Amino acid sequence: MSIPSAVTGAGNNSSARNVFRITFSQALSANPTLEAWDDSTFSTTNKEQFTGTAANGYIPELAAVATTDSAPASAWKPASPTAGGATINRLLGSTDFVNLSTVVPGSGSSVLFNLDFEIPTDATVPSINTYGVLACRFSFSGATPSVTWQFNDNSAGGTEGAPSWTTITPGAAGNYIRPADSSATPANVVVTVPASGVSDAGAIWVTST
Repeated sequence: MSIPSAVTGAGNNSSARNVFRITFSQALSANPTLEAWDDSTFSTTNKEQFTGTAANGYIPELAAVATTDSAPASAWKPASPTAGGATINRLLGSTDFVNLSTVVPGSGSSVLFNLDFEIPTDATVPSINTYGVLACRFSFSGATPSVTWQFNDNSAGGTEGAPSWTTITPGAAGNYIRPADSSATPANVVVTVPASGVSDAGAIWVTST
């Protein structure tokens, strides 16, 4: 385990498949989805991540793409959200979300996805209350699955062809998925607001605080 660490292949302008992974110990009864919410009550989407700003046209800033079935095209981030589920979408609770697979996962199966943080020039600084939480919604019958979240760990030598999966601890006291500059270091995981317009975060890190 090497948290904090950059996530290999994360972000827009990447056709990587092996970026984030969720594994289910038992078979599901429907395709799982990826959602984002203000907090772990999974009831509101009021943070700036969801409302956006004038610079980005007041749309959600966090986007995701399912890579379970195939690699995405480079520059996959959608220009606008799609109502309901899609394999590429900007995330807004249960209004705009990502379908993580086209085949219902069986016992021990995994789904894959990538994320992109869009940073507008008029983003709130500091961004203490900007970002919410990720959630995977899934259905099952029979035994309750255990769910394991992981990322392809750059500091552990993970590559697209030979990923090194490090487990993310979920929950209120768990790990954080953060946008960062491409030059970020373990001691300085920060993201710089662009001088104008919007930009995609140069990297994504998983940290413990």
